[in-house]
Amino acid sequence: MNEKDKQKRTANKGEWSEFYAFLKILENGELSAADKNLEIIEGKSFIFDKVIREEKDAGVKIYEILKSETLILITDENGKELKRIDINKIGSKTLSIFNKIKERKGSAFKIDEAEKLMNELLCTKVKADNMQKADIVAIIHDRITEAKVPLGFSVKSMVGGASTLLNAGKTTNFIFKVKGFSGEIDDVNSITGSSKVRDRLSAIIANGGALSFVKVARESFDSNLKKIDTAMPRFIARMLYAFFTTDKTTTKDLAGLLPKDEIFKGEFGLSVSDYEYKIKNFLDAVALGMVPSKEWDGFTRAHGGYIVVKEDGEVVCYHLYNRDEFRSYLYENTKFESASTTRHNYGILYKKDGELFFDLNLQIRFLK
Repeated sequence: MNEKDKQKRTANKGEWSEFYAFLKILENGELSAADKNLEIIEGKSFIFDKVIREEKDAGVKIYEILKSETLILITDENGKELKRIDINKIGSKTLSIFNKIKERKGSAFKIDEAEKLMNELLCTKVKADNMQKADIVAIIHDRITEAKVPLGFSVKSMVGGASTLLNAGKTTNFIFKVKGFSGEIDDVNSITGSSKVRDRLSAIIANGGALSFVKVARESFDSNLKKIDTAMPRFIARMLYAFFTTDKTTTKDLAGLLPKDEIFKGEFGLSVSDYEYKIKNFLDAVALGMVPSKEWDGFTRAHGGYIVVKEDGEVVCYHLYNRDEFRSYLYENTKFESASTTRHNYGILYKKDGELFFDLNLQIRFLK
C-alpha cells in the first residue's frame, strides 16, 4: 500500500464513527428509532435493504443486506457481483473497532482491525464520497410507500465528547452597532481572560453603550437564515446577545427569551410555541445540510434523516417519519458556545465610517 492509500485509512473520531455506523447497518440490517432524549423507542426501527457507497477512485459499490442468508452481497452500480461476505464476519469486529475509536487520541489515527475489514468489504478509504453529499446513502424498507429510492443520512458522533452542530467561523459573525458609548475603545479591547467577550460587553454597557443588530457578516448566511424565516437573523442575533449578557446558554432557554423582547412583542406578537417552531426549523436546516458559507437551496442534503453514534456504541436513527422527535432532540440538547475570538475575528470594539461596532460569533454545540 502506497503512502496515499495509507492516508485514506487514517481518520478522526467523527469519520471513524461514520464508518462504524456503516458497519452497524450491515451487521444488523436496521437501526432503532430514537426519541428527543436519544433513547430508543421500543418496537420502532428502520430496516435497511442496501447501502450505496461511492469512493472517488474506486467507483460505486452497493451492499445488499440479505439477513435471511446472513450475507452481504456486494455489487457494482451495474449489478455485477463483486463479493459475498458472511454478516458474522462484520459483527465479530464492530465492538473492537468502536472501542479503538473511543480510546484513541489525536486528530487522526489508524485502526488495524478496521483496515482488515475494509479490505474484506472492498473499501479503499474510511469516509465515502457519496453522490448526495450525505455521510451514508441507503435504501430503506418503506412500509408506507414501498419506495426504493436512495436516501442520504447525516451521521453525528457523540464519541469523545459533545460535537458541534454549527461550527464557528468568520461566516457566523453577527454585526452590532454600538451607540452612546462614553468610554475608551482601547480600555475595552484590552480586557483579557476566558470570559473576555462577556466582560467587554459589560464594560461597553457600563459606559452607556447600547448594541443594536445591523446584519449577519456573511451574505450567504444572512440569505440562508432569511430563507427559513425573514426575521431569523434578528431572532438569532437576539439569542446571541442574550448568550453573552445573561446566564442562559441552552438553545431552548435562549429561545424562551424571544417572546419577552418588547420590540418583538410589538412587531410580531408571537408566542413561546411560535418561536420554538421557528428555531427548530433553523436547527433542522443546519443539521441536514445548510452551511453559512454557501448559498442554500432550501433542500436538505440528508433526505433520509440523521444517524447518531452514541457514547456507548449504540447507533440510533431519526427518519422523516419521526422528524418531530428529531427536531425536539436538537432544540432540547444544544447550547450556544464561545469560540476563539482571534481565529474568528470578533469580540472587539472597532470604528468604521465614523461609527462604532462590535461583532458576536455564533457556534452551537450538543449538550451530550
